[in-house]
Formats: sequence, structure tokens, C-alpha cells
Amino acid sequence: MRYIIFLFLLITSTCFSQKRYSFDFLIEYEFNSIKDSLSNKEVLYLTNSKDNSYFAKIESMDTLYFDLEFVDQDKVWAETKVSKEDFFMAEGINLTCDYNLSYRNDFKFRTKEYEFELLPDTILNNKSLRQYKLKYIGKRKRKKSFPVGSNTYIIKDSTAFHLPILTHSTAFEEWEINKKIPNGIFSEKIFYDYQNNIEYKFILKNCYKIKKSIIVPEDCLEQ
Repeated sequence: MRYIIFLFLLITSTCFSQKRYSFDFLIEYEFNSIKDSLSNKEVLYLTNSKDNSYFAKIESMDTLYFDLEFVDQDKVWAETKVSKEDFFMAEGINLTCDYNLSYRNDFKFRTKEYEFELLPDTILNNKSLRQYKLKYIGKRKRKKSFPVGSNTYIIKDSTAFHLPILTHSTAFEEWEINKKIPNGIFSEKIFYDYQNNIEYKFILKNCYKIKKSIIVPEDCLEQ
């Protein structure tokens, strides 16, 4: 098996240097596909409100296991499965060198083809909410042959303490260049295809304060 998950309670000692990623929020979204309702599902994110350069995405595999994808932008990528019981009971999750954990974003040049645009506030549940869009500004002839589109983010009120949740590498790299978008947890993320039709949405269900970590042996990152 290409994964090993340890509960902190079972770890008595370590003999190697580790990099610890801390999370303070567990955010629950409902993924709704307009074209394929069978693909609708719950998606969880582990985030750090003060550091959006890394995150973990969690989806249910079956009644017993989650699929967990961990990303440290332009540094680490790993995917594993973890029992649901362990995930909620453990304070931390250890990844091992069985993975090729090193990750580099080879598409940083894509930032030239996208830009963020601030949009007028929108009304949702009788509240005025900030919103912005990541839109494609590259060659229009590529749109039909290349799966480009735009994401609109509607920000939940009173969450300016949380840095933007930008799970797509291009969105994060664009934010690194120009941090002009507002902070906050998105209450909705809507993807529009090249014809400006809605293809899918992420809709916020709940967010919880937590204390959890993912630990990566630093030796793995040097391979």
C-alpha cells in the first residue's frame, strides 16, 4: 500500500526531521453539477486561515474511508485514504516517503491567461456579500479546444479573518502576483464554461474551528 496513517496517540518517538502543516478550519461544501447530478457530493477542506498556500481536500470513498488529497502549492502533493473514524479522532496525519511528495507547478505561465476581477456586491439570503471572478483572458480561439472558463467566488460575511481559499494552482499563483481580492471563506464558488453557462457549484454547508495537522518527513521533499 502506498500510504500509512498514524494516530498521534500511537507515535512514541521520531528519528527524522518533519514538516508540520497546521489547520484551524474544517469547511464543508456541497458540490452540485448542473450537467450530471449523479456526481453531486460532499467535499470537505482542511484550511489554515492565516496561510492559504496549503490545504487538504477530503471526499467520501465509502462508508468507512475518506480519500484525502494534500497540496502545498508548488511544493507537495499527496493522495491517500484514511478511515473516517481515524480522521475525526486523530489530531494529526502522517504521510510517508512511499510517495513522491515533491510537486512543482509547471503551468505558472497560465497566470498570463487569467486575471481576477472584483464584482459588485451581491444579495444572498438578504445579505450583501462581496464577490470576485477569476476569468480567462487568453486567446479566445482556444476556448472550444481547451477547457477554460471562469470561477465566481461569493464571500461569506464576517469571514475576512480567513485568507482566500484558492485550491486551483493558477488561481493561487495569480493571487500571489496581485492580492487585490477580498479575504474570506466562499459561500459559493460557481464555475462557468466558455459559453458562460454554469457547469457546477460549490455551496457552503458548514465550517468548524478545529485543531489538526498533517506531517511530512522533510527527507521526502529532498528526493
